[in-house]
Amino acid sequence: MNKKKNEKTIKWVDTHCHIQHTNLDIEKVDLSNIEWLLIPGVDLKSSVNASKLATILQVKCFWGAGLHPHEASNLNKQKNKLLELFQRADAIGETGLDYYRNLSDKASQIKSFEMHVASAIELEKPLIIHCRDSFEDVHRIIQQNNFTAPVVLHSWTGGNKWTKKFMDLDVYFSFSGIVTYDTAQDLQIACEKIPVSSILLETDTPYLVPNTINDKINQPKYIENTAVKVANIKNIEIHEFSNITIENSNKCFIERKCPSE
Repeated sequence: MNKKKNEKTIKWVDTHCHIQHTNLDIEKVDLSNIEWLLIPGVDLKSSVNASKLATILQVKCFWGAGLHPHEASNLNKQKNKLLELFQRADAIGETGLDYYRNLSDKASQIKSFEMHVASAIELEKPLIIHCRDSFEDVHRIIQQNNFTAPVVLHSWTGGNKWTKKFMDLDVYFSFSGIVTYDTAQDLQIACEKIPVSSILLETDTPYLVPNTINDKINQPKYIENTAVKVANIKNIEIHEFSNITIENSNKCFIERKCPSE
């Protein structure tokens, strides 16, 4: 008897998967190790596509509507229709601040981010935040608002200092393939300090392929490679870590009584 064939597949939740930005064959994409996934939008078109794909993939899906900080200068053109999408979405985002590329000016980014924050609070829906070289402003905006639904720091890259500051705000830290990189030692050290109850996993498909994968395009099945790295950092057995991260993901998103559930 082939023991491997009888081993139960370890499942994971991909909490940030831009599958609408890939050329993957939706009918053939391997989702065998995925418990469920969430597809966030980065602008109006992307958010609409996320809502459509969430209904046809072969696993349970949720979706988010939002305006990425790179697109923040388009807020006035897209705001009204985004606000309509927020009513149906399972989560608000991807939103946030990105001062590394500054493809939209800082004032526009902050205005857009604050609109998403206000909507997440009003609708009591999880907020998915992109935070790159903008830790101080993101922290300030989160701290000065009262959230009743979870806040998720997507693809977390902060070191010890900012990890500790955000831990005090009771947020979720979502780890992507970046944590597997040899250059991510500060992030790996910070990961050691984060309570396992605050950890989520993601691929950020089609970006941030784990360094153990020889592929230019990321996809949901590769989440296991990130999971193995984080589990090793936390010194947790892989089956246990699967159960913990699924439970965390359910608490963050599903147990909020998502409207498309």
